[in-house]
Amino acid sequence: MNEYTARWFDLFLRPIDQQQTAREVAFVARHLPQPRYSTLVDVCCGSGRHAHQLAAAHYTTIGIDRDARSIAQARERALPNETYLEHDMRQLPELGLQADAALCLWQSFGYFDPAANQAVLRDIAALLPASGRLLLDIYHRDFFAAHQGTRTFELSGTQITETKTMVNDRLQVTLAEADGTPIDSFDWQVFTPAECLALAHAAGLTCVLQCTNYAEQQRPAATLPRVQYIFAKHAGA
Repeated sequence: MNEYTARWFDLFLRPIDQQQTAREVAFVARHLPQPRYSTLVDVCCGSGRHAHQLAAAHYTTIGIDRDARSIAQARERALPNETYLEHDMRQLPELGLQADAALCLWQSFGYFDPAANQAVLRDIAALLPASGRLLLDIYHRDFFAAHQGTRTFELSGTQITETKTMVNDRLQVTLAEADGTPIDSFDWQVFTPAECLALAHAAGLTCVLQCTNYAEQQRPAATLPRVQYIFAKHAGA
C-alpha cells in the first residue's frame, strides 16, 4: 500500500507553483464546463490543490482522500461549496455520492492489483450520470519502461535520490535523501494508452480526448511521462 509521508508532501507537493495548478484547473474548466458539470468529485484530492481552486471558480467540489493530514489541511480553508471526506477510494460506493464529473489526478490511480484497480474505475464511473465525465491524469508506461534507474536531483534545497524500476506492468519508485534516509516508496500498475482505453471501456467509459502536459494539441507519446484522458460515461452504463 502506498503511503505518502509528511516529508513527501513537504518536498513534492507544497512547492508546486500556483500557476501550474491554475493551468491545470483551467484545463478542467474547459472540458468540464459549467453549468453542465457543476458538481465534481476529486478522488485522491490530497490537500485540495485542485478542488479548492475549482470551488473558488463556483464548482461544488467533493474531495476524497484517505490521508487524514491532507483532509484536515483541506478543511481548514474550505469554502462553503467544497467538502472533504476522509475515505479509501476502494470503498467509494459506501459514500452514496453522485456527481456530474470526477477527477483523479497526478498518478493517483493504479495503486492496487488489476482487479481492484478495475473495480475502482468502475466505481468512479458509477458516480456519474450518462455522459458524465472523468478526467484521469496518469503515467505513460512506455516512458517509464525506457527511463529506469537511479538519479539524484535537488528539490526545495534537498538532495534526493530516486530509483525507478519496472516489474512487468508495475512501476516501483523509491525516494531517499542524500544521506540514505528513506522518504517514501511507491508502486503502481501503469498502462499504455491502448491499455488504459480498454480498461476504461470495460468500466463503461469512452475516451473523448487524450493529450499530455494539459495541452489539448499535444498527443501522448512514449517520450513524455504523463497522459490526460477525458472519458465520458456510456449511455446506459
